[in-house]
Amino acid sequence: MHASPFPLLLACAALCGAGCLAIKTEHEVKPIQITMDVNLKVDKALEQDLEKERKAPPKHVETVKDLFARGAVGMDNHGYFVVRGDLADAERDLVDDVNAQRRIRMKEIAEETGATRADVEKKRVEKMRERLAAGSWMQDDAGAWIQKK
Repeated sequence: MHASPFPLLLACAALCGAGCLAIKTEHEVKPIQITMDVNLKVDKALEQDLEKERKAPPKHVETVKDLFARGAVGMDNHGYFVVRGDLADAERDLVDDVNAQRRIRMKEIAEETGATRADVEKKRVEKMRERLAAGSWMQDDAGAWIQKK
């Protein structure tokens, strides 16, 4: 009496199939840690800049405060000054100069920290909004002009 080859073939097929099993694992690298590191570096660099300005204010600080108090200048949602009223040529030149210096510094911080200049500007806006005097004009995130309360 001959045994049926079917169970033997089934066992061979099962063993061959088991040897070909592959387990696929996926690892997702999340950018959260990198983003947090960059944000911390940007915060630190901006705080150092602001601390330096507090200790040795630039010569234009009082003029800029006056322009804000008059409502002649506001701060846009990128952290730069915008002329909102009548200014003398020297005052316009000052606003342009301050903005040019700020753009350079924001670019430097971005390069130092690995952030984009837009990200650095956004962080600076957050910090500057806290420091603006009540009544100062500023843009909200959507670009609408509001007065700080």
